[in-house]
Amino acid sequence: MYIRFKNTLKTLALIFSSGGGRLGNQLLNIIHLNALSLEYDIEIYKISDPFIIEKNRKLIYKIEKNKINWKIVSDHSKVNKLNKLFLKIFVRIIHLYYFLNPNKKSYKIVLNDNLQKFIIGKTLKKNFSKCKLIQEAKKKKIVLSGWGLRDWDLVVKHKSKLVKNLSKGFSSFLNYEKKIEKDFLFVHIRRTDFLEIAAYKELNFSDEVWLNSIIKVCNVESIRKVIIFSDSNINNFIFSELEKNKINVLVPNEDFLRSNSFLNIFVNYLYNAKSVICNSSTLVLSLSFLFHEKVYLPSKRIDFQKILLNNAHNSYPTSLNWN
Repeated sequence: MYIRFKNTLKTLALIFSSGGGRLGNQLLNIIHLNALSLEYDIEIYKISDPFIIEKNRKLIYKIEKNKINWKIVSDHSKVNKLNKLFLKIFVRIIHLYYFLNPNKKSYKIVLNDNLQKFIIGKTLKKNFSKCKLIQEAKKKKIVLSGWGLRDWDLVVKHKSKLVKNLSKGFSSFLNYEKKIEKDFLFVHIRRTDFLEIAAYKELNFSDEVWLNSIIKVCNVESIRKVIIFSDSNINNFIFSELEKNKINVLVPNEDFLRSNSFLNIFVNYLYNAKSVICNSSTLVLSLSFLFHEKVYLPSKRIDFQKILLNNAHNSYPTSLNWN
């Protein structure tokens, strides 16, 4: 993969340079950048990242309000290392350039211990004023880096337009000719890195909790089929107990598996699911935001939590990874 540089800096108002994280986080960044572009009369641009790039491989691309000019190039953490290094260097160069230029501004959002090493710019804390930032961007060109450029009020306000536009970015993933079975529960069990983060303790659930919540959601939604995705091995105990409760575990069609990428399969099943249960993966929540009104979350105290996606950022513990 390569990225083509084109000099678009003369027209920029606000560049979002980097926000960290993998594909789910990058989709969340795009959701909020689109909401800002719909609300305010300024041009917002984004630097391509290792997961999402401009369709013509331009290094910097405009956040469009009514069309999709980006594409997903990776769904996994094992991205092209050389490309990732180039992007890191470019982000730091553009921040330095904007910092030194009296007619431009460089900012970085710093939350908790996220120091953003070697990015030069004025520090913005968590509760910085987005309105002031937008007003300044109308006078001086700004480059901004960091996790935290969020405005959920605007996302909810413009949700119908966001969903209509951003869902177009997945049209190429939803062209599978053979109809996927309907009326099933999409299950995503995120572990690996979640288990290593102390703050995510409330998002980690035992096999027994997962099993109980899956069965209860199936009963409430009148579902007798599930498909399970996980980034770790799934205990056979879950499969056997589901079968005992007359809940069938779906296995993707072999032709589908051979001819499609993991992300293609993942998106297709999530899109076609009757309901979704997950433990707050940003990828699942970002896609569910586009395709569903709600998700379910396992619970250690009750059978499950029903999370409306318009309010997931305010719902605990979903908000731990969706804010």
